[in-house]
Amino acid sequence: MGLDSSVLIRDLVGLTASWRSLYSHSASVETSVVGTHVLSTLVAGGLAIAHDRGTLRAGRWTPAIQEHQLAELHMVHRTIVVALAICLLSGLAFFASDVKTYIVSVPFWIKMALIAMLLGNALIMTATERDLRVDAGAGAAAAWTRIRASSIVSALLWLAIVFVSVVLSLSK
Repeated sequence: MGLDSSVLIRDLVGLTASWRSLYSHSASVETSVVGTHVLSTLVAGGLAIAHDRGTLRAGRWTPAIQEHQLAELHMVHRTIVVALAICLLSGLAFFASDVKTYIVSVPFWIKMALIAMLLGNALIMTATERDLRVDAGAGAAAAWTRIRASSIVSALLWLAIVFVSVVLSLSK
């Protein structure tokens, strides 16, 4: 690591010192952060995987049921985004509790990359949903193929995030 990154790490450690102290000396704060992080991951990932499953099956359904699935996806994404935001905030609290450890942790950065990929996939999925809601005509078959592929990627990314989270918790 270069001098600039060492200074940045030192500054981050200094900036988060009071939080690190509170976190490490209060079981209730630590439990609250861990619980919030796990529960928000469970809600966001669980809802996403359940709806991914529905989307994978929807290709064989009637147009009316497919429309219903798209409406469900649209509505559930709001809840998933809120849960993901809570997960992000609690993850930031984790990071701030031990900057020195997390900043150099390979599992941490793998998890961050997986989350970035998940967010990119979500953008593709929501754009495809919008396309399907607007036009169920000639391009619908290709859009259903794209949204099913996005659902597979989503489920795999959620599973990978949970796995890497376990690795991260055990490597600390």
